[in-house]
Order: sequence, then C-alpha cells, then structure tokens
Amino acid sequence: MRRQQLIDAALRQFAEKGYDGASIRDIARAAGVTEALVYHYFRNKEHLFEEVIKARSFAPILRRVLDEAGDAHPAEVLHKVLQEFLDMMRHNASMARMFIIEFMRNPVCARYFRAMVEDNTANLTRYIQEQQHRGVFRADADAEAVAGMLLGMAFSLFFAWGQASEREWQQRREKFLKHSVPMALRGLYVELCVPSEIEQSFNKSG
Repeated sequence: MRRQQLIDAALRQFAEKGYDGASIRDIARAAGVTEALVYHYFRNKEHLFEEVIKARSFAPILRRVLDEAGDAHPAEVLHKVLQEFLDMMRHNASMARMFIIEFMRNPVCARYFRAMVEDNTANLTRYIQEQQHRGVFRADADAEAVAGMLLGMAFSLFFAWGQASEREWQQRREKFLKHSVPMALRGLYVELCVPSEIEQSFNKSG
C-alpha cells in the first residue's frame, strides 16, 4: 500500500511538473513521507518513473484481452482492444497528457514512451499475424503497420478529445468504435466481407 501511495503521488507530480520539474522531495512531500522512504522503495527518480509507467501500462490489459479472445470474431476482439485502450487512456489521462507534453523535449520520457508503444504494437501484431496464419486476414498485409495504425488512431482520438466532457468523450468514442475501425478492417479480410457484416460484429461486441 505504501509503494502504491508513492506511485500515485509520483504520477500526480510528474503530470503537474513534468519529469525534470518533479523532484523526489516533491514526491515525498505529496505522499506525506520522508525522502528516505521513497529511496527505500525506488533507487532513483528514473526507477520511480519506470514503475509509474508499469502501473499504468496498457500492456497487461492488452495481453489479457488477446489471451481471452479464443475463437471470437476478429472484429469483436479488435473492438474490445481499442475500447479498453481508450478507456485506459481516459482513466489515466494525466499520465497520457504528460507523455504528450514530455515526449519531444525529454529523452527519458521519450525512451519509455517508445518502449511502451513498441510493447503494445508487438502484442497486437502477433494477434493479427495469427489471423493471417488462420487465413482470416490477408497474408500480404503488414501486421505491424496495421497494429500501429489501429492503436495510433485510438491515441489520436484521445489526443483530440481526451479532455472533453464525459458526454462528448463518450459520443466521440462510440462513433470511432462503430464506424472508423470497421472501415479500416475491410481491407484486411481474405474474402471481401459485406460492409454491414463487419459493422454488425462491432455493434454486437459493443
């Protein structure tokens, strides 16, 4: 519980002041503990930053969704993946905004952000490749490019509308899941599906 308390306090400080601006002293003060206690759990600020990212990472959620997919229709699986991705970013909006701000100016943040993106893309790439091996998706499609495109589309939606009101966010989120992604998937299938079939799969999964 104490470790989680420090991670939560660190996230607030990093989000408010940026990586460079937030000090161990600030984090300790925000958590109501001594600096020595912070160093008891974390080697330094970068180690604490790394643990904050792990605690709020999408990777475990993505792996769970894909592990539980079974024989579900790929449209339903990808709907679930992107739904969970959007919900995670909205729930952890402060960390997502910090990465957006810090990515271009801080090499530490950039390195961890790229690692996080690469991990998520690799996991989704493997699922798409599995569908290619099953003959569901076209073998000539670049699975990594498709995975990056889908996650990138979702991230762009959050970038534009992540700070909107709850009502506006939900409307944008549902419109994205219902229309944008099924359109992108149509070019993946070996046999061209009737557009309504893909959309019905998404509507059912929602």
